[in-house]
Amino acid sequence: MRYSYVDGPVAAAHAPADERADFIRKTYLHLGGAILAFTALTALIVNSPLAEMMVGAMMAGGQMGWLVVLGLFMFIGFVAERWAQSSSSKGMQYAGLGLYVVAEAVIFTPLLYIAAVVMEAPDLIAQAGIMTLSVFGGLTAVAFFSKKDFSFLGRFLAVAGFAAMGLIIVAVLFGLSLGSWFSMAMVVLAAGYILYYTSRILHHYPIGSHVAASLNLFAAVALLFWYILQLFMSRD
Repeated sequence: MRYSYVDGPVAAAHAPADERADFIRKTYLHLGGAILAFTALTALIVNSPLAEMMVGAMMAGGQMGWLVVLGLFMFIGFVAERWAQSSSSKGMQYAGLGLYVVAEAVIFTPLLYIAAVVMEAPDLIAQAGIMTLSVFGGLTAVAFFSKKDFSFLGRFLAVAGFAAMGLIIVAVLFGLSLGSWFSMAMVVLAAGYILYYTSRILHHYPIGSHVAASLNLFAAVALLFWYILQLFMSRD
């Protein structure tokens, strides 16, 4: 990680042009690698007996079982992000990114299994994936070409994220359906996260933090994919 003599880590926005370009390139290469690893891992799990076992175990656990899974996912996500932010160990950074990819693959397995096997509509997964990448590409272009700093979205996204999690917990506890409107709202929230993290890559992340930056972007893309897929499944 590159440091200045006074202020500590140098933000990519203030680094020499070649270092800034290299940081951005590495961030998106790592993001692409995370997406490819996630795709391969979920395809492997969903097409194996493990998927049915996982879905059966979650259904047997009922509402509390799903809350336990969500709680574990949030804890693992917190640990993975802390590891990815390590300034002393590249190995720890990659371990964090790898751990998060595996956690996302596990949490996605029931949804993908229902779409591909129960509904017999694997094309919905492909359509949702294409839509997700299209939205992500458009938002990335907005952040890059407008050169606007969207970091001001941070507080709003934090409040909205906590509110959404509260609604999800209430829905799980009381067996409520949040419906398509909630999924659409979450798509908007995920879009906000993509703008926010892309802006932080361009303006705030320090040189050398490409692994942590790619993890944050991957989390936002995964959230977008989850709710776009839910919208596609709800219309069938």
